[in-house]
Amino acid sequence: MSVYTPLSPTQLAEVLTPFGFQLRDYHAASHGIENSTFLIKAQDRHGQPSPLVLTVFESLDPTALAPYLTLLEQLAEQHLPVPAPLPDADGNDQITVAGKPAVLMPRLPGQHDFAVDADRCRQVGTLMARLHASDTASLHPLPSERERLRGFTDHLDKLPPAERDTAAALLHDWLAQPAGATLIHGDLFRDNLLWEGGKISALLDFYNACLDHPEYDLAVALNDWCVDPQGQIVPERELALLSAYRDHGRTVDDSRLCEALAVAALRFWLSRLAGPVSDDSEGQGSKDPEEFARIYRQRLKALAV
Repeated sequence: MSVYTPLSPTQLAEVLTPFGFQLRDYHAASHGIENSTFLIKAQDRHGQPSPLVLTVFESLDPTALAPYLTLLEQLAEQHLPVPAPLPDADGNDQITVAGKPAVLMPRLPGQHDFAVDADRCRQVGTLMARLHASDTASLHPLPSERERLRGFTDHLDKLPPAERDTAAALLHDWLAQPAGATLIHGDLFRDNLLWEGGKISALLDFYNACLDHPEYDLAVALNDWCVDPQGQIVPERELALLSAYRDHGRTVDDSRLCEALAVAALRFWLSRLAGPVSDDSEGQGSKDPEEFARIYRQRLKALAV
């Protein structure tokens, strides 16, 4: 991810000491735009290699971060490919780095790979079915995606004037509906998966997770995995993802999904227009808003049919 909080080798070594690790090497990750993430090569107390990931949170405070860490622990216990936070010597899984909340996790095997085809879309559909079937009975309360969407209404004035009223009406209609009760990832873009040997090895970045309709989660994924660079739907990929999802026992409300596709595209158009967390980042920074402007217009056109 982009780095807003640079850390020196000395600072990173000090972070690792209470966990029983020694720093060997590190570099800043280059994908994503919200937090500062460092990929670390370390050595444990027995001299064994220990690949780690340190994430420094730029906008979440310690109280807001806590339920996400509990969620990661519970999903890892349910055998989903999710990294659980590591506790330090005092049992704390949340620490403070450069005055900001942070978490240290094992680095799961695999690499980012942005290739996309029908087989990979089937794997994504299967993984989403597993996630949506996960046990949420003991979850701590999570922030609502509906609240995030309400916050993005403040950025409607950044849209072209001719598109503002329609966008406002779409958000109003979606927000007027009751939220769902399914655990969703909320951000299942290609940069939040790792791959090993052509198979998904890790699902990352649960900091948009919440309870809502599964169709919204599907819409976020479909808008990244199943469109071409012009925002046009790629039917083969979309069919593969949704078929795999249904084949694993999940149902889809097609009408809700059609609306969710437009809402999710608008949400990420607005979030990109809102800009990066900081003007002083190292790395990727904000992504191109026009990518989601194109997708939104295609999804809105389909919704009107």
